[in-house]
Amino acid sequence: MIKVWNFAFNHVPGPAIPNYEDRELVQRAFNFNMNLIASMEKRGFEGVFFSEHHFVASLSPNPNLLVATLAARTERMKIGVMGNVLPFHTPFRLFEDLAMLDYLTNGRLEIGVASGIPPEFLLVKIPQDEIRPRFAETLDFLAEAEKDLFVTFNGQFTNMDDVPLMPRPRKEARRRHWMTIYSESSCRDAARRDFKVCTGFQSSAAAGAAFDAYRDEAAKHGRDVGPDDIGIRRQVVLGDTHEEAVQLNQELKDGAIERIEHTYKVVFDRFEKAGLTQVSSIRSSGIADASAVAHKADPKEKKGPAPRGIDVSDEEFISGSPATVAEQIVEQCRIMGAGNILAYQSTAMNETQLEKNYRLWEQVIPILAKADVLGGVPA
Repeated sequence: MIKVWNFAFNHVPGPAIPNYEDRELVQRAFNFNMNLIASMEKRGFEGVFFSEHHFVASLSPNPNLLVATLAARTERMKIGVMGNVLPFHTPFRLFEDLAMLDYLTNGRLEIGVASGIPPEFLLVKIPQDEIRPRFAETLDFLAEAEKDLFVTFNGQFTNMDDVPLMPRPRKEARRRHWMTIYSESSCRDAARRDFKVCTGFQSSAAAGAAFDAYRDEAAKHGRDVGPDDIGIRRQVVLGDTHEEAVQLNQELKDGAIERIEHTYKVVFDRFEKAGLTQVSSIRSSGIADASAVAHKADPKEKKGPAPRGIDVSDEEFISGSPATVAEQIVEQCRIMGAGNILAYQSTAMNETQLEKNYRLWEQVIPILAKADVLGGVPA
């Protein structure tokens, strides 16, 4: 089976460039988004993952608050963040927050981690060469803190001796730790730590190669991983007919591109001012894992305009009727061996379009529930 999750940015719906000084607009966005996401439980979604982003057009700088809010409004669906950007967090505070959420969700918490994207660190002058060490050290701390009430930890950024951390997290039978990945290297790190993995933006073939490394590394450590341990994030636009959805998708792309260019202008202007460039994995994907961070421009590099947008695989965008969308998702998941789809919607969708989109998911989810990732869809 393929489990369907919502991936939520908590953005202001609609094609217009939002005025974030308009408090009524922002309040309406919070109210609408939380109501819509809460309705997904009855629509059959496995759960929701919120994103963590800061400074640039973000209404989700502390997504764990959204997790707590949604927990009080739902009973079954799993809830988490994909992922908590570890270099921004004080490790012991994050551990305490996650432990509290564990009880507020009654064990439905999914624990996701991410290393973040260089522009956000640049804006608050966090050194780029600290991102990888902070990410790894926080992972080590969280693992150590789960072992015993009294925690002793001596690292580069965090030090404590015999400090009690409470509450103690729940013990759940399912595997529920996730890591966002992009490269084979980050996949192997996730496997060594016994985390599930999720990626986006990449083609099915490229992601499949990274996931092969994940399966290989897990096997080396005696761990059996399968489709349920692998997720892929995709933007999905649904319509009553395939043609309607394809046309809508193209219209939405135009509006979304304008919003993205406006949103990230300040980011790329800062990059240019700081004399920074982006390594190839960021330039090609618009994202970075912990091994791909900005670096000082090499004077020998070929000069050219700074990247002004985000390049992604065409496979990132799925559109069609419920039946054709299900076919596309199954096809991609079979290539990658993935058993989870994290679906997000175009930022340019208005409220009416979003509500329709999620109603149509009710027809997709039963099809995917019957899908055999390793062998197709039963008749």
